[in-house]
Amino acid sequence: MIKDFITKNKWLILVFMIFGGVFASISFVNHYNFRTYGWDLGINQNAIFDYAHFRWNDCMIMQPSFENVLADHFSLYPMLVSPFYWIFGSYTMLLFQWVAILFGGLGIFKFVHFISENKKLSTIAVIHFFCIWGIYSALSFDYHDNVVAAMFVPWFLYYYRKQKLSRSILFFILIIVSKENMALWAGFIALGLSLRHILNKEWNHLKLSGVLALAAFLYFIVILKVIIPELSNTDGAYLHHSFNALGSNFGEVIVNIFKHPIRALALLFENHSGDSFFDGIKLETHIALVLAGGWALFFYPEYFVMILPILAQKMFNDLPIRWGISDHYSIEFAPILVIGLYTFLNKLKRRKIQVALVTLLLCAISSFKFMEKRTSEYYKKDNTRFYSSEHWKRNFDVGSVHKVLQTIPDSLRVSAQSPLAPHLAFRDYIYHYPFKGDANCIALLTAEENKYPFTEAQYQDEIKKLLESEEWIIFTQTKDLLILIKK
Repeated sequence: MIKDFITKNKWLILVFMIFGGVFASISFVNHYNFRTYGWDLGINQNAIFDYAHFRWNDCMIMQPSFENVLADHFSLYPMLVSPFYWIFGSYTMLLFQWVAILFGGLGIFKFVHFISENKKLSTIAVIHFFCIWGIYSALSFDYHDNVVAAMFVPWFLYYYRKQKLSRSILFFILIIVSKENMALWAGFIALGLSLRHILNKEWNHLKLSGVLALAAFLYFIVILKVIIPELSNTDGAYLHHSFNALGSNFGEVIVNIFKHPIRALALLFENHSGDSFFDGIKLETHIALVLAGGWALFFYPEYFVMILPILAQKMFNDLPIRWGISDHYSIEFAPILVIGLYTFLNKLKRRKIQVALVTLLLCAISSFKFMEKRTSEYYKKDNTRFYSSEHWKRNFDVGSVHKVLQTIPDSLRVSAQSPLAPHLAFRDYIYHYPFKGDANCIALLTAEENKYPFTEAQYQDEIKKLLESEEWIIFTQTKDLLILIKK
C-alpha cells in the first residue's frame, strides 16, 4: 500500500523532499550558526520554557517594555507547541515553522487539485508556492507566528470550497489565534469569500462567510481593546500601532482611509518617511508581487480583497523595514498569490501547463535575483542564500561557542547579546543585552559583526568598562566569546 502511494505520488514527494531540505538548510543552519536573535526567537524560546513549566511568561527578553509576552502579541501558538520543548529544545519553534510551511504547500496542492482535478498543474502550483521570495525571507529571520498562520490559509480555503464546515472553521480558528493582526486578516479573507458569493449569486453561502468575518473582527477588537490592555504594563497602550501617516490610533486610520482615499492610495506607493534613503522599497515590493503572479488577482477581486489588509499594514507603516520583501513581513502574500494565480490558470482553455511553467520560471528567477540583491533595508544576505558557502560558516568557531554556553549554570540570571539569547533563553531569568536588570551573568559574542544596538566603538567601550569594573569578573573569555559573572 505504501509502495503504491509512493509510485503514484513520486514527483510530489520529490518536490517536498527537495524544498524541505532547502528550507531546513536556511532555518536550522542559521540557528546553529548564531544567526537567530533575541528579538524574536529568544522571546518565543523563553515563552515556551515558561509555558512548559505551567506558568505565564513574564517576557524577560522584552523587559522593561512588557511584563507578559501576550501584551506584545496575543499568540496562542507557543502555548500549544510548548510541550515539544522537552524533546526538541531550542529548535522547537523553528521546527514547528518548518513543518507548517511544508503543510501549507500540501494545502496548496489540495486546493488546486480540487478546483482543477489536474495533478500536474497542482504539483507546479506547489513548486511555485515554494519558490516565492516571501518564504525564504521569513525562514531567514527566526520564528514568527504569522508565518504559521499563513500556512493554514490554503487549508481553510480548501475545506471551505469543499463545504467541510467543521474543518474549515477549525483552520479559521487556528489563523485568528496566531496573532491579533492575523484575526483582522482572517476577517478580510472571509469578506473576500463573501464578495465571491455575491458575484456568483451564491446567496446560500453568504451567511457563513459573513459570520466568519464578523467573528474575526470581533475577536480582533476584543484582543486589542480589552485583553492586551489588561495584560499590559504600558497603561493599556498597544505598542504596535505604527501608522501615524494616517492617524494616531486604529480608529483614526480607518476613518482617514475613507475620508482621504487619494492620500491612502498614494501611501501604498510613496516613501512617506521623509528620508530618500528608503526610496524604491515599496516599488520593489510591488514588482515582486507582480512577478510572483499577483497580476492574476485583478481577475479575481475576492483574492485582491484578501491581500488588501496585508498590503495596507505594510505600506502605511511608519517603519520602512516593513514596506519591503525582507524578513517575515511578506509571508501572507504567498498563499493568496498562488491560489489566485492558479485559479486563473485553471480557467485557460489551452496551454495551461505551459503558461503555468512560464509563470513558475518567472517567479523562481525573480526570487533568486531578490536573494542576490534587494532594495529593502537591512537585508541579511548570508542568512538567506542557502546556496552560498558564506551561509554555512561563520568567522569564528561555532562549535566551541556552543560548548562554552553549555557551561553556564541554568541558575544564573543572564543578560545575553542578541545572537546568544535564543540559545540561553531556557531559564527563569534572561535579558537582552545591554539591558541587565538583576542579571548576575553577561554573555557577549564578541566575534559577531553586528553589535546592535551599539556601533563597534561603543561596543568595545562597553566591554572595557565591564572589564575595568569591580562588579564583574571573567567566567570565560575566548577570542570569540566573553562571559562575565558578578562578584
